[in-house]
Amino acid sequence: MDQDKIISKYLPYLKEVQQKLLHVLLVFGVAGAVGFIYYQKIINLIMRIFKLEGINIVLTSPYQFIDLAINAGILVGLSLALPLLGYHLLTFIKPALKNKEYRLILKLYPISLVLFILGFLFGAWIIQLIISLYAKVSLEFSVENLWDLSSFLSQILATGTLMALVFQLPIVLSALLQLKIMNLPALKKSRKYVYTLILVFVALLPPNDIVSLIILTIPPLLLFELTLLLNKAYV
Repeated sequence: MDQDKIISKYLPYLKEVQQKLLHVLLVFGVAGAVGFIYYQKIINLIMRIFKLEGINIVLTSPYQFIDLAINAGILVGLSLALPLLGYHLLTFIKPALKNKEYRLILKLYPISLVLFILGFLFGAWIIQLIISLYAKVSLEFSVENLWDLSSFLSQILATGTLMALVFQLPIVLSALLQLKIMNLPALKKSRKYVYTLILVFVALLPPNDIVSLIILTIPPLLLFELTLLLNKAYV
């Protein structure tokens, strides 16, 4: 009997979650199908944006066309499905939040989206910068540059996505501070541990060289310090 009551109590919530997830999956599927079909145009657009001079982009396997189409589909699908998922999550948890908490999340959500996009673009730009630098050095030594297209796009997607997640650091910390889950003095005392975690995380990102390590480390450190500065009122 108690089990039936529990099921009947939470069944409406489970149905709501199911409907929202189906909506997100539908958008992801449709957008992913569009990306899969028009993968050539998407990849050509990416190549034009990066303007890689002195580099020959090659395919090392006839099956890579399928991989490229799938990756393009995933990229387009996630680009539309993730914002929708965030919106549905926000509407789902709204009844359980206090007005202050909901207003805070509502205020931080658009900033989070902007930071996600900036983080992805920054990660992609780093890949372009490092490849261009090494390509220039190779040309000076009369060494031909051959880059595998799948590996190149995979590095862009991996580094861009991971940097987009790193750029969420101010949002997470600001929410924890303003909701009194964490206090500013304690966070300041943990600065050296945060710095260490950022360095370790960035070191795991492609490309694995000292130049990209230095450049990729600077924005997360600045974002952390900016978060501390902007949240002084919540000490």
